[in-house]
Amino acid sequence: MTIPYLESAYARKLAHAYVALALAQDEAKRYASEHSAHVALCPLLTSLDVTAELLEEILEGPSPEAVSTQSQPMTCSDMLM
Repeated sequence: MTIPYLESAYARKLAHAYVALALAQDEAKRYASEHSAHVALCPLLTSLDVTAELLEEILEGPSPEAVSTQSQPMTCSDMLM
């Protein structure tokens, strides 16, 4: 059983995290361009880009609760190799 207000709170928290990440990303890119430090900060900028993409995927996709309720239950035979 899912509780709708918890799902919306979860989505809001993820959206807030995405906005905070976007602000940090903009600030890091601005700093790198102003201080000619793009090469030194390339790993950080890449990490921020990847994290932003992952958060976008999470925000655009269905909630984990919706996915788990739509999938079929696992049987013992599914667990055997």
